[in-house]
Amino acid sequence: MSPPFFLFPVTPIRSPYYNLAIEESIALHLSSSGLTGGVRIWTNPPSIILGLSENPFRNVQEDVIRPFLEKAETSSFPKKAIPDFTYIARRASGGGTVFHNPTGNVNYSIYVNLDVRKELFPVKSSYDILLGLVAKALIKQEIGASAKGKSDLAIEEAGVIKKISGNAQFRKRNCIVQHGTLILKKDLIQSVSNVLHHPPEEPDYRKERTHRDFLTSLPDHFSVPQFQSDLFAEFANYLGETLPSQNKDFSFWGKGFSSFRKLVLKESEIIRKRKYESLPFILNREIPT
Repeated sequence: MSPPFFLFPVTPIRSPYYNLAIEESIALHLSSSGLTGGVRIWTNPPSIILGLSENPFRNVQEDVIRPFLEKAETSSFPKKAIPDFTYIARRASGGGTVFHNPTGNVNYSIYVNLDVRKELFPVKSSYDILLGLVAKALIKQEIGASAKGKSDLAIEEAGVIKKISGNAQFRKRNCIVQHGTLILKKDLIQSVSNVLHHPPEEPDYRKERTHRDFLTSLPDHFSVPQFQSDLFAEFANYLGETLPSQNKDFSFWGKGFSSFRKLVLKESEIIRKRKYESLPFILNREIPT
């Protein structure tokens, strides 16, 4: 019998369009495949990721948009990451614009079947519960993070509250997807300042601080593999499940999820090409018909 939930571990870096299409495809097929949920840990190449309603020309520096448009208007995007290139993409969830790179941050996603966990229907409750799972995983590495604003995680640094994680949600076919990013290196914060304007909206606790003054990174001892394991264990505990000593049976790439995986990968290719790689969607949130 296949496990009711899965772990999608870190994989080789692919384009942000591939990663975002995977996010949506999992949501489209999770409930109908009889699964309770899953956890995914992933990274992007250098990428500016817009919230669903964000305006790239308001949020992104012009000298970053220009080379992206030159590339996008003259050629297609492969699944593998393009070297020395900064992508611009739009995700299915709301929230603000963020910057990713493969060494400066890591992303996590939590998927839950809302038919099984109805307490996640209210937005505030869902953020409280799911951010709580991430905070519990971080405390295993002696990192005390707390929820701030609508959907951030923050830590105290020299007596000042600073953001380490932004989160957003979308819901499709009775599946809730909450994804967020954890800042690993302070170098990323300088990159954020180089490519993004000050956000048009901000949480009260930011108090108009610049990116450099508002953001911080996790301590050097933070381990991504341990976080992956701890978050998955906290997720299993939330579902009332017990994990064995080996997580391989729960891998998205394992035999137990072959049918689900085929559906997800097939659908994601369609979504990637039709939606996430489309300039009308990236620039204006329009999906070609």
